[in-house]
Amino acid sequence: MSHPTLTPAQTHALFDVLIHHQLYAEIEAFKYPTTIDQYGFPFRKADGVQTTAPLLQNMLNKFVLRLPGVKSIVLDFWQEKVRALVSKLGEAELSESYDKGAIGSRKALATAISSLLEYVARGMLGGYPVRQGKVGQRKEYDTTKPEDILEAWDDGMRELIYGDLLDELFAKVGETGKLEEHSSLVRAAHEYILLNLASFLHHIFIMSPDGQYLLRLLENVHRLIPYTLVRQTLRVGNAATMINGMVRLVLTKLSVTAVTNWIGLTSNSNDGMNLMQQIISTVMAWDTSEFQKRAQKLESNRDAPKKEVFKAIKNHVYASRDTHDAARNISLQESKSIIAVILETADPPVDTESLKEHEHGIAMEFYSTFQSIRDREELTKILCKMQPDVLTSAVRDTVSAFDPIIRAVHNAVDLSGTVTDAESFLTDLIKVSKPKKVGNGSRAGSRANSRSNSPNNSTPASVTDAPGNMHLPTVEDYVQLLRKHMPSSHKFFHQICKNAPDLAKEYRSYAKAVLAEFRLSDAEQKEEGGAGNMTAPLQSLFSSLSSEKQDEMKKLLDHHEKHLKHLKSTSYTRLKAILDSTHPKDASKPAPSSKGTTHGPGMYLSRWHSLLDSTYITPATLTGPVRRGWEVKGELDGRGLKTGAALDRVNHKRISSRDRNQGIHVADGTGDAVERREKKRDALEEDKVRGVWEGMRSSWVGVCRGLEVMREE
Repeated sequence: MSHPTLTPAQTHALFDVLIHHQLYAEIEAFKYPTTIDQYGFPFRKADGVQTTAPLLQNMLNKFVLRLPGVKSIVLDFWQEKVRALVSKLGEAELSESYDKGAIGSRKALATAISSLLEYVARGMLGGYPVRQGKVGQRKEYDTTKPEDILEAWDDGMRELIYGDLLDELFAKVGETGKLEEHSSLVRAAHEYILLNLASFLHHIFIMSPDGQYLLRLLENVHRLIPYTLVRQTLRVGNAATMINGMVRLVLTKLSVTAVTNWIGLTSNSNDGMNLMQQIISTVMAWDTSEFQKRAQKLESNRDAPKKEVFKAIKNHVYASRDTHDAARNISLQESKSIIAVILETADPPVDTESLKEHEHGIAMEFYSTFQSIRDREELTKILCKMQPDVLTSAVRDTVSAFDPIIRAVHNAVDLSGTVTDAESFLTDLIKVSKPKKVGNGSRAGSRANSRSNSPNNSTPASVTDAPGNMHLPTVEDYVQLLRKHMPSSHKFFHQICKNAPDLAKEYRSYAKAVLAEFRLSDAEQKEEGGAGNMTAPLQSLFSSLSSEKQDEMKKLLDHHEKHLKHLKSTSYTRLKAILDSTHPKDASKPAPSSKGTTHGPGMYLSRWHSLLDSTYITPATLTGPVRRGWEVKGELDGRGLKTGAALDRVNHKRISSRDRNQGIHVADGTGDAVERREKKRDALEEDKVRGVWEGMRSSWVGVCRGLEVMREE
């Protein structure tokens, strides 16, 4: 028997690299409209064409299409409606981070989804490791000790996959809605989930440069939802009447044309927008209005570049995909700013030699702002104005498929109270996520809870560089928020399991089928480390490489495994810091630390940033090196919130103390020194191991496709 080509640690590192890059490549490909036609079931695919997204397709089929309700949706829903929406979003060619000079929201969303799904993909292919003699053995776990919390999560996952914890969990939830009545294993694993979720929320809304913008979007949507009408509709006793009322409330078109169509005077398909689309279009319109104001300020500034520059930029924004791709390629190859390329290739060309540094900055900001305007125009067209209205039809199909489940939930749970709980959580989430002036917490809180009819633009673009007299939310603030609102979710699940046993049984069967996908094969259950079920395929794949290539990759894999161990150690240290500064048994007491924690646990956060911070970004000057995401993470995504500061620098204007306190001019959003150092480290690590992925990409995709063919047979 030949010795393995890779050690277990190297195999683990290789598996991590391949899944990490493959999954994001599959997600990123959806920016092209033809990707969906090569996806595979449940979408149409030409005979003989191999799927370009084996991981995503497997996860969709194994985890989503099995879901009660979803499995009742007809193929037409996927092949016509979902396909049309995905294809249209690809055709819209939304803006790229490279062009905008900053990490865009779409990039941040795609990488965040990828960093979370890669854990699912690794478990699906490799299986969850088993420690001999551990399954079925229980101990008492202390929820105040980080080592117990981590062990409980690990043991809990094994008990769910290989043991009987799932049946025990459903039975106990049916008996009680109180967490403290569950076993110590469940309580400690729950604590692990809560702390990681708090860390994720803090990272999204506080540490991210787009955090406060996302919070503003959430707040605007929160204002527009008619909670009172929703509650009144959900109180209707008859389930069929309630469902019909909710569908009418959310999906009924609201316009003069809709009325005349209903009466029969007209038969125009373009009959306005429903409530859901009104909310989407209103939020988009608020954003667009702000961007247009910023663009006008840039154009009218006394030190702005000449009009030909702005005209060339506007024309380029609305040009074809081929034009955009060509400009981007020239910028990358010749180390020129995207603005320089736009001006040089304009018709007629615009001279760039006379463009001063501050004029280039204004032009770059103008380009980013106009791209944001176009993005929202395209999204509004697709989601709110597309004919036929595929989105509304898709939502109706989804409601119809979930009709039996909605009826069962309606009979088992007070849905009106559930909506009240959700509204209360969102209100508190928005309040917690806003920086507050020290000493004015009560007044700031009352403003945060106000439900005015216009968007509030006074929040900082990013709070990580806010002035010293502002209290910045910490991870502990989000821990307390979740501790306050988690009981409402426990109550909801208790009512389902108690009052709708048939529905609970259906979801338990679904959960068992899903968990079975994470089991190791019998041959691999005794193996420690490596890549589980994928160990042998990866060893075979790696052994097909030349000796020189193997030696080169082994060094990279050894380094990457050390990097992963360091991330795990850092996550543990931060988990311990949060536990030391909170009181899980008494949520009413304040945290003992006045400063709080600004970096939460979670290895996935570093995996997320490794994708973000290695992104290519246009040079900052007319000619210069192409930048990476970690170098410009403080820039804003065309939100206009840094425009005032940019113009003030041009005009040598002094920033007032009032504006400084509002945070309008502190929009760097680069985080603290620890954050900046870790972003650079993660980006450099991504660059080091990218060669492993590129060298094995085609053969690895073939392995993923082959494994799925074997399962189908």
